[in-house]
Amino acid sequence: MVKLLSIVLVGICCLTLVSFDEETKQADSKLTVLFDNIRNKDGKIYIFIYNYENQYPDNPYLNFEINKQVVSDFGTLKFTIPKNLSKGNYAISVLDDENANNDLDLFFGLPLEGYGFSNNVAPFLSMPKYDDLLFDLSSNKKTINLTLQYFI
Repeated sequence: MVKLLSIVLVGICCLTLVSFDEETKQADSKLTVLFDNIRNKDGKIYIFIYNYENQYPDNPYLNFEINKQVVSDFGTLKFTIPKNLSKGNYAISVLDDENANNDLDLFFGLPLEGYGFSNNVAPFLSMPKYDDLLFDLSSNKKTINLTLQYFI
């Protein structure tokens, strides 16, 4: 009986270690975003990453703030997400907060500052649908291009 119990415990421990190892291996993908069409070096860029629809747009899975002083003279920026991601589907939204007030400034409901979405979705008078923003992160390294949009 003791021998059977020992075998069962060893088996459970091995399964636990294997499942723990699988979880740590899953977050091994690097995502790089190449931004273009950034109109100036004023303020900050905010990146919001979503991996479930119920997070969009108000509760992102991850968010990052970039000082725009690193933007090239050509209005481009390369940013590698500093955290490894698990393989799966993701969506991204971006805000170019030119006056660094932590908000998208509007004029009669129209954005005065830049914004962008994964797959370069160009919304018309509303937020785009989550499914339209999804891209597949299925490799260990992925680079996506994101063009910022300015309405005014």
